[in-house]
Amino acid sequence: MAELTKEEKQILEKYRLCLHEISPNVMVKGSELLKEDQLIRLFNEDLQIKYNTDKHQVLGSMLLKSYAFLGALVLYSMSIFNKGINSSIENLSLYTKEDDPFWLPSFRFTNMEVTTPASNRNEWRDEVLGALFKQNIARMITTISKISRVAKVILWENVAVYIFWMYESTLEDPDLAEETKARIQDDFLYVVFEAAPHLFGVKAKNPLTPFLNEKQNNVRKRSTCCLFYLTSKNNDRCSTCPIECKSPN
Repeated sequence: MAELTKEEKQILEKYRLCLHEISPNVMVKGSELLKEDQLIRLFNEDLQIKYNTDKHQVLGSMLLKSYAFLGALVLYSMSIFNKGINSSIENLSLYTKEDDPFWLPSFRFTNMEVTTPASNRNEWRDEVLGALFKQNIARMITTISKISRVAKVILWENVAVYIFWMYESTLEDPDLAEETKARIQDDFLYVVFEAAPHLFGVKAKNPLTPFLNEKQNNVRKRSTCCLFYLTSKNNDRCSTCPIECKSPN
């Protein structure tokens, strides 16, 4: 097994990798969020206050938007460092600061050893994707959708927007070596278009593919509304919202 270097860890801190020793009392195990009572407690005790609403559909979407940043962290490590983090939900804990105005968790992994490609990078890449999506994010989406009754398509787009942002912003780096840039581009296209549905814990089709539409004026409109406007006293909408910016009835 390999490890992330000190420099790599510092870079991944920008993607909310938690490197500090944190008291277990203020951390939440990822697997705990798969329990209905724990999730409802998080809704009622923390998220209602931070998001200014008691609507579980809204809270479920906002929770997954914050949680979905995990995808950017793990895929950045995979594509840029060629290192696979064990992101199964059993290996994950979350930490949020009490004074954080939103619920924006940092991610701490119990086992920080990473894998690297052996003879077949494609097989290794599938293992990384399976741990991230099938063993983690898909399970969170299923649980949140069941309890909050928010549509899974909204939750999957919440995941997709961070993955698109990470890859597209990374590819704009003029200092990338051509070999590295080619690998990142290949991974991006694979994750969004070619990766098999079972790696995402779904049956029908890759759940990210429908959302990579063309940008207009450098903005990619969402296909679904994430319900953020229901957390705003002024009904403010995201710049990427597919719904006209007017107050709902």
